[in-house]
Amino acid sequence: MRFVNYSKGFVLKLEPGEEFQETLREFVIKKRIPSAFFQGIGALSEIELGFFSLEKNDYERHSFGGHYELINANGNISDEMEGPFVHTHVTLSDEKCRPIAGHLFKGIVSVTAEIFLFPMDIALLRRPDPKLNFKGLELPHLFVRD
Repeated sequence: MRFVNYSKGFVLKLEPGEEFQETLREFVIKKRIPSAFFQGIGALSEIELGFFSLEKNDYERHSFGGHYELINANGNISDEMEGPFVHTHVTLSDEKCRPIAGHLFKGIVSVTAEIFLFPMDIALLRRPDPKLNFKGLELPHLFVRD
């Protein structure tokens, strides 16, 4: 991964073979960024997407082999007990420009991923939801990192 910083945040260029979620996680750890939001484009392969099923109270996971255009990636980075949590939703398209979308669990960069990352001056906290099997943002809170 290569990056450049500017007045509003960072521009990241992920390289082929890098895992999208883990690369972002490692970057915010290295840069000590408590929270951020981001958007990006590029291309991914070896993709695992999810859809939260209210009936199952859990994510239904779906794997997609092959190469897909990353039309849009949007997400946020927050803090949970285990460290930074990268929460990403994506829209992808196949070779016939048919879209698929969902919560990104995994994606390997196949060509590039160009990410615009905007740090926040507060640390968003993510904690287990008392009713649903996922970790949601805990708002409001007074926790702020220096």
